[in-house]
Amino acid sequence: MKALNSALVAIRRSPYQSILTIFILTITFFIAYCFSLLSIGSERILAFFETQPQVIAFLKLEAKAEDLERVSQKMKEKNYVAGTKIVSQKEALAIYQKENQDDPLLLELVTEEILPSSIEVAAADVKSLDLIKNDLKAEGSVEDVVLQEDVIGNLIRWTNAMRMMGLFLLSTLTITSFLMIMTTISMKISAKRKNIQIMKFVGANNSYISRPFLMEAVVTSAVSSILAFAIYYAMMLYINPWLKNFLVGIVDFPISWQFFAYQFAAGFGLAIFLGILASYSAVSRMLKK
Repeated sequence: MKALNSALVAIRRSPYQSILTIFILTITFFIAYCFSLLSIGSERILAFFETQPQVIAFLKLEAKAEDLERVSQKMKEKNYVAGTKIVSQKEALAIYQKENQDDPLLLELVTEEILPSSIEVAAADVKSLDLIKNDLKAEGSVEDVVLQEDVIGNLIRWTNAMRMMGLFLLSTLTITSFLMIMTTISMKISAKRKNIQIMKFVGANNSYISRPFLMEAVVTSAVSSILAFAIYYAMMLYINPWLKNFLVGIVDFPISWQFFAYQFAAGFGLAIFLGILASYSAVSRMLKK
């Protein structure tokens, strides 16, 4: 309790340094909270698109309904296939008519007999797309196979780019925050050099001397983490309607309070750890001098 009181007094006596440190740490923790949500959300989005029909096999015009059912059932039995969807010639015509309803000439030229039936196959994961494509090509009743490689490839590239950008930004701010805490604590220890010498002279050990400085860093980190989460949570409440409409059917909304509770607990713990590590490094370095 005495160490905590000393830490609070030290924060009040140097408000500008403390405010600057809290400001930097708040930005760092806010980005960390956003990045963790982005990482989990991108995984969910990628997993969703991986299970959508990505490989389409068009059967020969002379293929029968039995061939369609046989190929579909055969693909369903494979463990890397999430599911199949059969599109008959009649359904293909309905889709074509819907897509070209504004062009009567095209509707007159196309009949059910000239449109092939097809099978849409969803992969269990993105790595299975090539396997599915090769399996479908091996079927004698299949005329052509279409794989939407560009769509899933672009999605993976964008996801990886966002992760790398977030990691770089988070790493840079974490290092900056670490150095900020070290510098702040080092300056305060230097300002109290004479008091520390007197304390050592009367028998105080390094643990007793360093405790208030460690506690000050812990308080600063804790306050920053709480402020960052409050801003982050308020932002989530504000953009929640937009996200709900944008990610409908992909991510369940509203996001459960347990997720935010776990996120806050993890962020708070890491903030305390960062404060202790940085302040301990500064105290150890200064006390050796």
